[in-house]
Amino acid sequence: MIGMPTNSEFDFSSFALQDAQKQSSRNELGQEEFLMLMLTQLQNQDPTKPMEDGEFIAQMAQFTTVEELGGMSKSIENLASSLTSSSALQAATMVGRSVLVEGESGVLPEGGSIKGGINIEQPVGNAFVRVFDASGQFVREMPMGPQNVGVSQFEWDGLKSDGEPAEPGNYYVRAGFRNGETEQALTTLVASKVEAVTLGAGGTTAQITTESGAQVGLSQIKAIM
Repeated sequence: MIGMPTNSEFDFSSFALQDAQKQSSRNELGQEEFLMLMLTQLQNQDPTKPMEDGEFIAQMAQFTTVEELGGMSKSIENLASSLTSSSALQAATMVGRSVLVEGESGVLPEGGSIKGGINIEQPVGNAFVRVFDASGQFVREMPMGPQNVGVSQFEWDGLKSDGEPAEPGNYYVRAGFRNGETEQALTTLVASKVEAVTLGAGGTTAQITTESGAQVGLSQIKAIM
């Protein structure tokens, strides 16, 4: 004969969950419940002090405003999700293409070149780009002349100052301009091929990974080449 379970054998968690759900349901006031409450209020009002139209309209307006705010919040969530998906899709189309991002390191392929740009924030004269190898040794200087505001692109053909081809590998490019006897640095951009696209925590942001292993956000891309 199967004995009756003792109190210790009962699982009360399901009862607690049901009670919590019922309590939550009792705490929520929907449109139907609100209208029934208003009708009951009108039926049981004091005849000597009837409810004024202004009070009724004010309560209806308040309830409508709350509902509209709830709908607006949901719309904003949907919009944010849509923008995130659009951002990821936009980044995915860049895989295999070259983009201009702020940096100094570039890869010289066999028989190829390194492309980049200079970010000019105000007109300058006598701008230049210098190339250095991985050990920091000077390789070549390329005069750029006067430059206006904007991004001025350049391309190093892989030749050294003596006209001999440089070895394939990593190189650094630095830009600046001469102001009389002094030199001032300029922000350098380097063209890098996009190898992959990754999404941040929660899928809220998209980043690209370049062939050099650097990870940059979409807002850091200055141009798609």
